[in-house]
Amino acid sequence: MTNDDGIDAPGLKVAEDIAAQLAEEVWVVAPEHDQSGVGQGISLHTPLRVYHHGERRFAVSGTPADCVMFAMAEWFEEEAPDLVLSGVNCGANLSDSVMYSGTVGAVLAAAHLGLPGIALSQAFVDRAAIDYAPTTRYAAGLIRELWEAGADRDGYQRACWNINFPDLPVAELRGSRFTRQIGGGIAGPRLVHGTDGRGLAYHWLSFERRPSSIDHPQSDVVALRDGHISVMPLQPTRCDDVLADECFQQGDRPLPR
Repeated sequence: MTNDDGIDAPGLKVAEDIAAQLAEEVWVVAPEHDQSGVGQGISLHTPLRVYHHGERRFAVSGTPADCVMFAMAEWFEEEAPDLVLSGVNCGANLSDSVMYSGTVGAVLAAAHLGLPGIALSQAFVDRAAIDYAPTTRYAAGLIRELWEAGADRDGYQRACWNINFPDLPVAELRGSRFTRQIGGGIAGPRLVHGTDGRGLAYHWLSFERRPSSIDHPQSDVVALRDGHISVMPLQPTRCDDVLADECFQQGDRPLPR
């Protein structure tokens, strides 16, 4: 178990309860503080420190990807865990946001190490009143279904998944839907300017979000809008394999003049 909201985040406790339904032994290795937006980043310029938070519960002074790698090097070098769960994130990880998500970054880091991983995120409208009931009710069952569906399929079980739950009462959920990452949810970066107590300027990075502009029927945004749980398969590589194969068929190319 890990997350990007930090060791004390309410969503992590939700995820621990979900994991307890799936496994005989659950380990939690989560960031010491909120690491939202760090993607798959790792700490190369600062040392990592680890803090004990109870039986098989640890906080690491780094990113979600750091937590996965730290755990593998420190406790699971000889016997890897069956599954890496990340979340439950406070807020959805959809569209363009997927590439920035530390929640998703953790499962991509797991995939690079040959481990299956699942990111769980709960959408909300009001941050002060987030309801994890959809995740609590259906996450464990969805994870079991994905695992069992891949029992006889090479690579399927080892995949990583990004699952987002809509902000709806449980009774109003319509099902789950396999989705794709369709861009357009972020219109562009924005800066919020200010001045600190010493009179020095600072600039706070933010995004202008326009999820309402996405209407692709297979997108994760539309799935949640339609009352479905979004289930998206991810891959750890950034390579465009289709284009790479097309270019490879052209053969080697001479050096440019």
